Amino acid sequence: MEYIIKQSLEEVKYAYSRLIDKLDEHMKTLKDSDVPFIRYVGMKRALLLLKLDYLSKKEINGNKMKENEELLANKILQNFQIDITDAIRAGLVGEKEMKRVLILKAYDEMAKEGKKYKDIKALLSKEYGVSASSIEKMVYRPRPL
Repeated sequence: MEYIIKQSLEEVKYAYSRLIDKLDEHMKTLKDSDVPFIRYVGMKRALLLLKLDYLSKKEINGNKMKENEELLANKILQNFQIDITDAIRAGLVGEKEMKRVLILKAYDEMAKEGKKYKDIKALLSKEYGVSASSIEKMVYRPRPL
């Protein structure tokens, strides 16, 4: 029975993806024909919200990431070559987790360069808006992500 449920879920995901693709195609056609397509944009937004709400099980504020989350996601992409925007939109990764990963990486790099630990904590505290004591806890008492 579990296998049937998984297969059914995959079919729903595939159909949802195809529907979003068809809406995109239709909106492009309307745009090229100079026909207003605002109603379809609203429909697509509603479908995306429904998907995100289903995935995250929490109230969401549209399909856009917060500006700070977007900046942190870009830093993660630069540092780790991993695009996590979909995980953020789905509510799987939050600002706190992203800051933690970036702080730990920056801390290690600065420590290897020979900077003083007090200076490192001050710099990271200012850059990420996290207290120096919180940074110290992250570094000396790491928890698995």
